[in-house]
Amino acid sequence: MTPPCSPAPAARPPAWPCCATTKTARCSIAPPWAITKDTGFPCDQSLINCVHSHPQARNLTLALKYSCNPYFYQTLRAVVEPRPDSAATQADSSAIRHRQLGTWRRYVKSFGLDTLLGVDISREQPGFLPTPAYYDKVRRTRNWTFPSIYSLSIGQGEINLTGLQTANVLAIIANRGWYITPHFVRGIGKSGQPLPRFTQKHRTLVDSTNIAALVPGMVAAMQHGGTAELASLADVGITVAGKTGTVQNDEGDDHATFAGFAPATKPKIVVAVYIENAGFGGLSAAPCAALVMEKYLKGHIAPKRKKWENWLRCGDLASQGH
Repeated sequence: MTPPCSPAPAARPPAWPCCATTKTARCSIAPPWAITKDTGFPCDQSLINCVHSHPQARNLTLALKYSCNPYFYQTLRAVVEPRPDSAATQADSSAIRHRQLGTWRRYVKSFGLDTLLGVDISREQPGFLPTPAYYDKVRRTRNWTFPSIYSLSIGQGEINLTGLQTANVLAIIANRGWYITPHFVRGIGKSGQPLPRFTQKHRTLVDSTNIAALVPGMVAAMQHGGTAELASLADVGITVAGKTGTVQNDEGDDHATFAGFAPATKPKIVVAVYIENAGFGGLSAAPCAALVMEKYLKGHIAPKRKKWENWLRCGDLASQGH
């Protein structure tokens, strides 16, 4: 008789690099003079490596579908780096760069990053979003340029989010621009209504139209050729919107991430997954999220995904392969 799987519990960091899972939010912040939903960028790997080959990202939807790193590099560069001006001094360019990054950070922060969301459990962590002053200090100059902070464009480097913040960002996208303070439910009273402080809507600084423009790309990521196609639930009539991520790890295998919501048009559930040392997000984290969504929405797991369910129970998704 085979003994039941019983993976040992593992400590989880309070905050970690968000990687590609929040490229979505960062794109919604880009002003129209930087990009629109129809903007395309070449997959220029002289700027930054793209870990998988894919067709050209001719617009935002395709960029999200393929998670094209050079696309998001060029998007944030268009926001932060001043346009070339032969008459501008180094001090002028530096001041513009500081202002642009500061504005970008303020908009990103409105998604609940670098702040305490107010969840009703102890020891919540705020995560971290670097400021221009932070870069002045660590670079030891005010004249840093975009190539020295480019890792922000793919969610690496200094930016850190908690798992709750990642899920909250996806809830904001699902709601097209607002969130309610997340909380744990101990019991449901006679009225069946949440406490008043958990009904207030907190709105981001980003226009709802910009946020809605992200959803088609997140749906496309779950379709054929997308980074999360393995986790599609189309066979059971569920359209998922999501984003994979792979967090670089210098001390071992990369970490796998995924965050998404379902159904895409009238969302009922958001799931964020972070699996240490599990490699690509589309191969392990996304299938885990799909299982949770399917079980929640359908009450059971389809036969074709039973093997995933078994691997998840064993805590062994990383080594099984798909």
